[in-house]
Amino acid sequence: MPEDPEHAEHSERGIHQTVYKQPAGNVPTEATEVSRTSVGEVQAETVILTHSAATSVTGERVRVERSSVRTIHARSLQMDNSAAGAVQSERAVLQRSRSARVAAQDVRLVRSQALLVTARHATLENAQALVLTGRAEGDVRVAFTLPAAAAFGAAIGAGLAVAGFLLKLAFARR
Repeated sequence: MPEDPEHAEHSERGIHQTVYKQPAGNVPTEATEVSRTSVGEVQAETVILTHSAATSVTGERVRVERSSVRTIHARSLQMDNSAAGAVQSERAVLQRSRSARVAAQDVRLVRSQALLVTARHATLENAQALVLTGRAEGDVRVAFTLPAAAAFGAAIGAGLAVAGFLLKLAFARR
């Protein structure tokens, strides 16, 4: 698989300091890059994770490429071809990525999937969310809104309670 030309010079395995030029800016920024390795916790102002796995990533600006992370806390997050368990960010963009839970002020999902999205504003482009809370626009495909999910959960809970009661009655008669 060819290297990403933007990061071709950074193929060194491990954790190291690098200079990163953000896509939207012209000012190079010091960054902590995690490349082709597995780590526990990473905390830095700017974090770049490529072809890696991490338990926890915390930073002002976080970029995750072809990697997996259990939890991410960031002011600004960019994920591409990656997976995350839980994401908490002011602004998050997920492209061709998956997450169990995304909580952000503004989130953009492009060809991505999430189980639970909690956002003040969400933009979905060819993306899917099982449960979405907040305002959404774009190609919105949501299985449940928060009220529908609550009603579904209540119905399942009531059904289990009735089934438990009936089983208890049946075994009590023996």
